[in-house]
Amino acid sequence: MQCAYIPQCFAGIFILLLLCTAGCLSSPFHPPVPVTTPPTPATGPAGNPEVKETSYVIVETPEPVSANVSDKSRQSYQDLVIIPIPTDSIAYRRFDFHYRSDNYVVNIPVNTSLYRAASTSPNKQLGSGAEDFGYLYREMMDDPALDSFYTDVLKEIRRTRYRGGYNLTDDEYLEMVTSFVQQIPYDNTTAENPRYPVEVIFDGKGDCDEKALLLNGLLSREGYDVALMAFPSLKHVTSGIRIYLASNKPSFRVFSDGKRDYVYIETTATRLIGFYGDDYDQAPQPIVVPVGTGTLQYRKINYVMKIFADLQTIEDQLEMLDEKAGPSRTLGADDYKAAVSYVNTYKFVMSTNDVDAARDAIRRSELRHHTTCVSCG
Repeated sequence: MQCAYIPQCFAGIFILLLLCTAGCLSSPFHPPVPVTTPPTPATGPAGNPEVKETSYVIVETPEPVSANVSDKSRQSYQDLVIIPIPTDSIAYRRFDFHYRSDNYVVNIPVNTSLYRAASTSPNKQLGSGAEDFGYLYREMMDDPALDSFYTDVLKEIRRTRYRGGYNLTDDEYLEMVTSFVQQIPYDNTTAENPRYPVEVIFDGKGDCDEKALLLNGLLSREGYDVALMAFPSLKHVTSGIRIYLASNKPSFRVFSDGKRDYVYIETTATRLIGFYGDDYDQAPQPIVVPVGTGTLQYRKINYVMKIFADLQTIEDQLEMLDEKAGPSRTLGADDYKAAVSYVNTYKFVMSTNDVDAARDAIRRSELRHHTTCVSCG
């Protein structure tokens, strides 16, 4: 093997691998959790981020956490009442998003009478703590006044499922709908006054809990077994999709309501289903609130777990190269090439919503030479 010496300083392969969200939550939680990705390896002396040890660990399926509801909330929530006025109309909102290598466009009609009823609803002020999470958010998501809204949104999205004579599978359709919601612009200006799903579409933006309500409202009506998941200690709400757990020792964390197992879906940024931030490995058990009566599960989870394990190997290899660089901060040509490959692969995998593309990127990377690359199998 040729081992040319690189005289420049080798820096920047050290990564703060926080797979976490850019999410926040309106009420009763608050600020966003930042996203960081590995920097591209550099040959200059500038920038030498501190190494953060990985926290990918095997975590048993957690015990359920109940969502108690205060009597005040149960007695106070009132269904939305639509009162049209002469100036009301149907407003259209266009969304451009991508899934895999395809670009999609949907034009969604919104009844402005419904939007006004939602945006002025006093229901948003009912929640005073995490104990109200399950009841209040489920009521906001499933308010009867929203039925026609969901019908209109799904009519547009279903049209994309069957375009060009091609029919997405249930797993692919789940990923595509998730991609649509993930790519709605993030906005956290509605603290203590969360948007209804119809407001997210009309406003063209939303934060973590607001987009989770929209995603779960859509997926549950398409027959998927989904849940809302709240992490009070991390001030974050997101979605979950049910899986069949083939092993009682999965390679990453699975969340449960005591009867069914769910994996994490990030709603605020483009991520693979199942991916979560390091903070969620050891976070206290979330409040898990199953939504709807759907039965469809996510069957690609084993592929995602393999990708997750390969990212662990990439972290380990970068730590090894860090040690190998030593005080001189230099590496041989082959090692430097490997480091660049690892970082670029990691950054791509963390920004894609396509399982197949993520696996292909890992297979093309230097990791393919490593015996523990499970995606290369």
